[in-house]
Amino acid sequence: MLFQAQLNDDKIEEIIENNISEFELVTDKSVVKTINGVLENTAAADEIIARYSKTRKVGRIAKVSLTILRLALYEMDCLSDMPDKVAINEAVELCKKYADKQDCSFVSGLLGAYYKESRTDRFRSCENDE
Repeated sequence: MLFQAQLNDDKIEEIIENNISEFELVTDKSVVKTINGVLENTAAADEIIARYSKTRKVGRIAKVSLTILRLALYEMDCLSDMPDKVAINEAVELCKKYADKQDCSFVSGLLGAYYKESRTDRFRSCENDE
């Protein structure tokens, strides 16, 4: 749904509703909260991605990989019940399934570098979300 939101101008509520009905998904409020949180923190995530990307500008990162990075950064920074290493592992697994092999290395390296650095880069807007 996050990837779909990048590709068209539909409102995220419409995307969620359409996916739930089309694919007969059962979703809970935490999924919708995560989707909205990722979208609300896109600019903050992109700043972090730009800072930690040594080889690519944000605009040159494949949209699938960019979506995965934004989701992982949101999980790492805003979800207190999500260990950072789990968020990184899930991002790498998503890359293996949906992205190019090179992108998996890129995503893993960027998230690993972010994890190892000082945690002062945390999103400011989700400090109270926990």
